[in-house]
Amino acid sequence: MNIDFLKNFRYKPDGSTSLADALCGFIKDEIAYGRIRAGEPIPTIKDLAKASGLTFRVARGVVERLAREGYVRSRPRVGTVVLSHGVRALCGRVLFVLPDVDACSYHVTMIADALRNRLGAAGYAFSTVVFSHDDRVGLTFLKHELVRAPDVAIVIYGTAPVRNCLREAGVKSVFIYGDPPKKDEGRWIRFSAEEAIGNFVRHCVRAGVKRVTQVRFEGNATPDAHAALADRKIKSGWMTVPRMDGLGRYEGIERSAYNMFMSLPRTSFPDVFLFWDDFVAQGALTAFLGRGLRIPGDIKVVSLSNRGLGPVYSESLTRFECDAAEAGEKVAAFALALLAKGRLPPPPAITPHYVFGRTFPY
Repeated sequence: MNIDFLKNFRYKPDGSTSLADALCGFIKDEIAYGRIRAGEPIPTIKDLAKASGLTFRVARGVVERLAREGYVRSRPRVGTVVLSHGVRALCGRVLFVLPDVDACSYHVTMIADALRNRLGAAGYAFSTVVFSHDDRVGLTFLKHELVRAPDVAIVIYGTAPVRNCLREAGVKSVFIYGDPPKKDEGRWIRFSAEEAIGNFVRHCVRAGVKRVTQVRFEGNATPDAHAALADRKIKSGWMTVPRMDGLGRYEGIERSAYNMFMSLPRTSFPDVFLFWDDFVAQGALTAFLGRGLRIPGDIKVVSLSNRGLGPVYSESLTRFECDAAEAGEKVAAFALALLAKGRLPPPPAITPHYVFGRTFPY
């Protein structure tokens, strides 16, 4: 047997489960759901260790444990094969739909992993489809997947053509982010930063901040702290980082931000820059370092950030921190409620947490 089935294995260290335990549980689930059938050989210990990152000794322990618990057995000249086991029937199918521009997004990938784990444990087959805004490709892949009649589609930034396609196919949908029409609002999970913005504004008041500049990149919908700042007599304005052609989406954002902030006059600096994108923040921070500016001595910085990931800086960032795994759990719970076909609860909101760091000290 090849090791392709391991491409769906994900391990998130949390102190409660070892890599060996996680891999053992994953293989058991693959067997229990019939994705590895009775009589099929599993990878050799050497291949299993190489694919999973385990040592040979630990990988051998995983296989020995599976054998002790009756999942596999060694057969001469064949290898270690899967034994007949009670296969759990799938409850249904869930489709995760996202635009091609977000296919490499850390935040979206983490949400997808959390959904796959939670829904898979509940007995649902989980698959992903990427749609394109290019008219030549459009919704071809999505329409192909809809032939398999998923029970629910979970959609990131659902555009009108995507929503229409799902509606025509009669597929129930959950929308994450974006701005769907009112008839879809009961299944729309918003990004809500109101509480974190409130904490940021109170921090600004305590620090005596007079002016904040919010920064976004071109075409990106973001929260807006202007009204909350204005209520406390703090001036705020916007800067928009233009897209840069010829580079990948994220590299282009970072490079464009770097160019903008390398040439920005010091007289234009506010008391605090609030970056609503981590790639914009990374480009700006690199520019500040290149200009010899001190943070927070010369300028204070707050950034949107994914938990456990950048922007990278020598000091900890004061940040609006998003926990994508937590977001995935919220979305999964809501999707399961929709699948249960009972009374649907109000959709949850995905909320960042305001975290103090050294770039705008408390």
